[in-house]
Amino acid sequence: MRNLAKPSQTRRSEGSNHDPSVNIRGHLEFYRKMKKLDFKLTKFKSYSDNRGKLIVFLKESELHDAKKKFGQIYFVTFNRKGVVRGNHYHKKWHEWFGIVEGKVMVVIENVRTKQRKQLILSAEKNRYTRIETGPYIAHAIKSLTKTASLLSYADTEWHKKDTHFYQLLK
Repeated sequence: MRNLAKPSQTRRSEGSNHDPSVNIRGHLEFYRKMKKLDFKLTKFKSYSDNRGKLIVFLKESELHDAKKKFGQIYFVTFNRKGVVRGNHYHKKWHEWFGIVEGKVMVVIENVRTKQRKQLILSAEKNRYTRIETGPYIAHAIKSLTKTASLLSYADTEWHKKDTHFYQLLK
């Protein structure tokens, strides 16, 4: 995945023993060493005025050429604390998940190497963050708040044949 954002806005990360919160500083060097768990964290760019905020989820300039065709945008909701979504991976899809409400725990694992990472994404205190996952990266997302919502984008349309069960969370 190519990084087009400013270094202060984007960090790539890999499985580590660091604090799983959205504080993503320090993970860049770890990523350079590991390169086995294909994911990337990016803080959203936001604009505010007296009416509220406009938050930029994903721009064409953040996609490299192979991913510039349109796939699909979807919204994922959690209706109570403890709900788990995901527990699968894709062989072809790249997905971008952005937290827009609440707080969730994300567990990702490379199904080939078994390298695993746990992260906390939170919309609290304007900590909007997006995670990108690549092929063969299993993902499960658990709501840590009464309600939570994710805005998501995939580089192709969903196909049942490309969704493979892989339990990370119960």
